[in-house]
Amino acid sequence: AHPSSPHIAPLGRPRTPSLSRARTRARVGGRPMSEGSVRRGGRASTPPPTPLARASAGGAPGGRPEGRPAQPLVAADRASSSMPPDGEAGAEAVVPPLASVDALGVFTGLWAQVMVLQVVKLAIKARSAGANQPAAIAWLALMASAVAFGVLLPERGEATVFLNAAGLLVLSCTGSQSNHVILEMVVCVAILVTYSANRKRWLAQATHAVRLFLVVLYWVTGLHKLNSDWDNNALSCCNHMIGGLLALPPLNFNFMLDNLPIGLFPYFTAVTELTLPILLLRSGKSLRYATVVAALFHLPIGMMLPPMSVYPFSLLMAPLYVFVIPSQASAVFGRVKGWVACLVVAVACQKWTALMAPELEAGTEPFEYPAYGCWAAGIVWCIGVYSMLVFAAVSDKNAKEVCSSTPTWRGRFVALFVLVFGLSPYLGIRNYPALAMFSNLRTEGGRSNHAFLGDDFDLIGWQRDYVTVHETNIRVLELAQVDLAPLYTRKTKKTLNFIYAERQFWLTPPLEAWPNNYTRPMSMWKPYSMPFLELRRRLAPLRAAGSEGTVLYTRTLARAKLRYPGLWQRLGKENLEADKVTPNITYDLSVGGDAELEEPLPWWLAVVARWRTFDVEYSPCRH
Repeated sequence: AHPSSPHIAPLGRPRTPSLSRARTRARVGGRPMSEGSVRRGGRASTPPPTPLARASAGGAPGGRPEGRPAQPLVAADRASSSMPPDGEAGAEAVVPPLASVDALGVFTGLWAQVMVLQVVKLAIKARSAGANQPAAIAWLALMASAVAFGVLLPERGEATVFLNAAGLLVLSCTGSQSNHVILEMVVCVAILVTYSANRKRWLAQATHAVRLFLVVLYWVTGLHKLNSDWDNNALSCCNHMIGGLLALPPLNFNFMLDNLPIGLFPYFTAVTELTLPILLLRSGKSLRYATVVAALFHLPIGMMLPPMSVYPFSLLMAPLYVFVIPSQASAVFGRVKGWVACLVVAVACQKWTALMAPELEAGTEPFEYPAYGCWAAGIVWCIGVYSMLVFAAVSDKNAKEVCSSTPTWRGRFVALFVLVFGLSPYLGIRNYPALAMFSNLRTEGGRSNHAFLGDDFDLIGWQRDYVTVHETNIRVLELAQVDLAPLYTRKTKKTLNFIYAERQFWLTPPLEAWPNNYTRPMSMWKPYSMPFLELRRRLAPLRAAGSEGTVLYTRTLARAKLRYPGLWQRLGKENLEADKVTPNITYDLSVGGDAELEEPLPWWLAVVARWRTFDVEYSPCRH
């Protein structure tokens, strides 16, 4: 029961009934009786005070102190306290809705469950480090305690602050610079900088900040996909993932493979990402539509088997939509018992891998990178959470009151950071991570494949000064790019061949983060290109440490590909007449001799400028 109900006394003080209230008649068993009376053995008697009445009067031991949120009433309490208003004797008693956790509490509970991935990763690190690195155990204890606090007490503001502060600290100190880790850090910052001691104001400010963050995120990722290789049926990351989805047993049958218009999915995906910002900037039903569209978009991209699955990204996006439909989401999630949800996920996880990958031997798991080992649990969780979000968005029975959205300069700054971060490939600053994952985008080497953005805004030229590595025995260069496609299951490989999709799925793992050997035989090692600064980042520390190894590469200073030449003319910046190529350079770590290559990057440049590998002539699917 809600304390604002006209039939329930406000907490902490008893209500003195008026004369009209004293004369109110309730109909019980078809016979009129005075308020607060119960017929027992043919006579009316006054029942003992209910727990709510005792708490309101403040005289019962263990009663709820003033200011604490109302607890759900048992059936007898609801029946005795839900009285019809004056003049409506004989009408059915109106039961006020049960109180539930607000949207901020729902987000906290879900976000804590998402952060379980970081706890798992830290546990793996702590186990491998042993007692030699107590810092690993300390990070694990901090993150685990924050997650536990968020799961058990999501309605507490302290839990929300502790969870996001601990998450930001742990991710910034121990997390790799991958796209989903950066986005998790941004979400933590958005929640913390919009904090207010007034919980309603905090919710309103966080709601605006998260929605604006989503608008910028979808707009930038949609912009990246407007390139010439995104709709290439053989190279498109979209078609590649559709192939992984179709390899799952529920969809892997000939009629589906023969008749599905694979070529339309890249266009559908780009339109979806560019339409979601429009819906999120509106109000009312548009926000419900956005929630349904986002659920149908994010859930499938995590469903396919690892290592193709991007379920960590699907996980982190789900809690954010609580802020898109806060009233509806809190009404639905507030009815779910936490232990019931955990039980369902635990049971489903036992069978999910066997259902989706029947070709694997019993007890084995598909290869997963990053090695969280939580794919089955993550997908079952996503199915449940996204289903509840869709139900909340489409059900008219859920709460319909509009939650206020209050803009703040701090929330706008978070969105501005994401905007600049996402546009950094076109500025020539970085592209890994830069929200360009799985977009087929190439901006390096003066060979931009974007539909209307070339090198016009890259005034620095870092990514036009690049090297092509031909041969090397230096491990950080051998593993500068790794193809995950050889690690697919047999069914996934067969399905990709059937839809004529290239079996290439490249990633550039962080330094020393790849735990395995090269996924292809070294005889099939593939040359690649990277900006000279990225080569310098990798080799300068090795030269200083006295490591050994050689690399054969070609260095190219590329002519800029300009879409709008007038911009450079107005700025007085000149373009090269042609590419300047210096072929067949051999560098030996033990000998040295290249002062430019051996100079370590300044700390600020090492943080700002980062790139993945690329191919000059074509752009396959890359993380």
